[in-house]
Amino acid sequence: MKIFKHIVCVLLIIQTLDCVLTQNVTINANDNPLNFTDEDFPKEFAPTWQVNFEEKLVNVSMKQSKVLQIEIVKIDPNWSPDFELHIVPGDMGLIRLSHNIITAKDLKVGQTSWKGNFTMEGILLGRTPVYVELRSPNQETETAAETMDVIILRKIDKLDVAFRTLVGGFVMLLYVNFGAALELDALKRILLKPIGPAIGFVGQFLIMPILSFSIGYFLFRDMIELRLGLFFTGSTPGGGASNIFTVLLSGNLNLSITMTAISNLLAFGMMPLWIFTLGALIFEDGNLIVPYKMIASMSFSLVLPLCIGIGLQKFAPNFAKKMIKVLKPLALIFVVGIMGFSFTVNTYIYKLFSWKILIASSALSWLGYLLGWVMAKICRQSSRDAITIAIETGIQNIGIAIFMLNFTLPQPQADMTSAVPMANSMMTPIPLLIIYLIKKIFFRNSNKDEEEETIEKEDIKYKEVEAIMVNDKKEIKA
Repeated sequence: MKIFKHIVCVLLIIQTLDCVLTQNVTINANDNPLNFTDEDFPKEFAPTWQVNFEEKLVNVSMKQSKVLQIEIVKIDPNWSPDFELHIVPGDMGLIRLSHNIITAKDLKVGQTSWKGNFTMEGILLGRTPVYVELRSPNQETETAAETMDVIILRKIDKLDVAFRTLVGGFVMLLYVNFGAALELDALKRILLKPIGPAIGFVGQFLIMPILSFSIGYFLFRDMIELRLGLFFTGSTPGGGASNIFTVLLSGNLNLSITMTAISNLLAFGMMPLWIFTLGALIFEDGNLIVPYKMIASMSFSLVLPLCIGIGLQKFAPNFAKKMIKVLKPLALIFVVGIMGFSFTVNTYIYKLFSWKILIASSALSWLGYLLGWVMAKICRQSSRDAITIAIETGIQNIGIAIFMLNFTLPQPQADMTSAVPMANSMMTPIPLLIIYLIKKIFFRNSNKDEEEETIEKEDIKYKEVEAIMVNDKKEIKA
């Protein structure tokens, strides 16, 4: 109970700090102070001149340029000869405008209208209005009532496709190695006494959804999209990355793969349960779709290479042994390589990160690790199993969370809200990599001895259980 009290206190302090600090999150496209309408300009104060945009709503991709037409009418010939008409965006961080200044020199004497083009380039995901200002020396700036809405979207390029292909190929290769290293007797032992999977179920599908809902409520109370992004992240099953980090930290790979498989199977029932209960409190439109096909396809994509690896154990045992030797270095290369590639491909998303998003994303996974470890130790699990259960509890399937956001929210809100699961994927490995480095530097030999001793104890226990079951069968027959 003391741990939960401390967590609540920290969240309350963060909420208080938010009221004091001047930093604002501009992730919500609807919260735009410059989205003017005719109602904002009473007739007696409205400018006499008007603006006609060729398009009222424009979609543009990041790094894409677009030439747009504009017409300004009812220009007063008596304006100062130094006047300038500036076409400006509501948020200069989202789009860049050029050829957007009209001066008195661009008009003939007595001309009351002007028609021309300006260029717009998308910079960052979001939505912003474009409007026109009249600027003259020694006079107040006038703003036209008419606006044009611009939506900046993300365009999937060749680098994105290459990144996804690389990740998919690397994961398939790793899972072939996992299959080669899998011990079928150990799997049987886990299924005979499924304490680890039971703890994982409580952590994955009871604690994590409630935790993500609570953190979102404290940090994103007025930002529904971000609350939804964090809640979807906390409600997903375990991700394949958990198996990779289990290998790196010398955890129980057999337990990890079993828990991942069970987690993905139970997700078919548990995800709809949470989405239509707590999720309905966040987003009441009811436009929530559970990606059953994606969960099934992702599970199948992991099972297939796993079976190939198991087949190698039987038909090519020598090759399987060689694969096991390179498993840990391969897992490390995967983690470091994918993190580096991800930074290159997803640079745009990091600009959307705020201190709230980083804290929420970190707290979800890191508290998941802590609570998973505590539950495992309370249930008297070995250190090897406890670290496995902690990893399985804290790591979520980010791909499913992003997929659900894309189905639930319109663009660009869906991509913008994906900043939450993306931040989670970035912050999740940090404590695990720190633990890996500490173990590698300070406890290299002791870890090997402890791991071998734990495996021997587990084998002895399993043989004892098996012997008891055989004796019971003999007694029954007798």
